[in-house]
Amino acid sequence: MKTLHILFIALFASLFVLTSWTAAEYYSPKENTGDILLGDWKPSNGRSVIRISKGETSKGQDKNKYYGRIVWLKEKNNADGTPRLDINNPDDAKKSDKILGMTNMRELEFVGDKNDLKWENGNIYDPNNGSDYSFEMTMNKKNTNLVDGRGYIGVSMFGRTDTWKRLVKKGK
Repeated sequence: MKTLHILFIALFASLFVLTSWTAAEYYSPKENTGDILLGDWKPSNGRSVIRISKGETSKGQDKNKYYGRIVWLKEKNNADGTPRLDINNPDDAKKSDKILGMTNMRELEFVGDKNDLKWENGNIYDPNNGSDYSFEMTMNKKNTNLVDGRGYIGVSMFGRTDTWKRLVKKGK
């Protein structure tokens, strides 16, 4: 009888530990899966490279969201050698801003999980036409070096998708 009592207590304790471990595993914060998006990306036209990073509070950005900055342009200067400026911007005060170094992707939020790599609720600015679009991205978990970015006005169904390729340093 005493053996049965000890066995029951051991079984109950094991069940309690297993349940606690499973609950902690489920509810504890994990490495941010959304950070798989961090890095340098080249849109399909090959004319620029966008560096995606987490927001910096010192720049007034949300540290939990993703931002993209133009770090390379195929044609960074005009024909006369002067830097390309944001001349198509509807805000006159920004028309003299350089395109190289500009943050053109803002506030993208990871809304997926490790099985559904998806970012939404962001915006992307196109300096070629001065337009700002709602923006979302999806990544195929089988090939994390490709991501589909979709810019749209209003409803996602009426947008345009572009595939970006991650730039990977040789030897990595």
